[in-house]
Amino acid sequence: MDIVSAIRKLCEGKNAFHDLFDKTKTYDKLLALADDKKDAELFGALLYGKARSTLIEMINDAYNFKEYAVKAHGLLMKDGLSAMDAKRALEIFFTAFGFPGYREMDQSKVSTLSDTVGSDFKVEYEGEVLNGKEHGVGARTCYSHGKWCHYDECIWIDGVMNGYLSAKDLEFSAFEVQKIGFVIDDHEVGKTKCFSGEDEYYDDGLKFNVK
Repeated sequence: MDIVSAIRKLCEGKNAFHDLFDKTKTYDKLLALADDKKDAELFGALLYGKARSTLIEMINDAYNFKEYAVKAHGLLMKDGLSAMDAKRALEIFFTAFGFPGYREMDQSKVSTLSDTVGSDFKVEYEGEVLNGKEHGVGARTCYSHGKWCHYDECIWIDGVMNGYLSAKDLEFSAFEVQKIGFVIDDHEVGKTKCFSGEDEYYDDGLKFNVK
């Protein structure tokens, strides 16, 4: 399978995103799944080489990902990658986890899913679907008592959000708050940038950390 599909396959299940950073648990599996072995090796260089700590910082401060990308690119080159290969390694990560400018939706996989919770809460999803679950690029809109209350765009993996998050919340039925950050297993991690009117601030979540 292509490298992005292989990475997402490895991220299925609880704590699987964390395990992705454990070379002993996932690297051989990635090499076996990916059709393009060079792409798998480049992704491995990003996760397990000098750029690793910068990548983790990026996940915890996703709004500023471009700044971390510049630093990570230089560190990948210090590991011996060419400028083009270093760029490709970052592109793979950005595409797999839906960063701005890298959300590639396969229209042949797009469908609509909906669910109702109780009598007054409805969820509608439109995006890529696999085996009846959200899987890939998609957007979800929530309604309470028939009125819009939440919207998010992310990468879903086997029905669970893992990736760059763009969201909007309606707070106190009056104030719209835009949020940008990163989600792992449906939970916001690190710093989520928030915009409400002219106000800008960060919500601090549990930091993503791996040894």
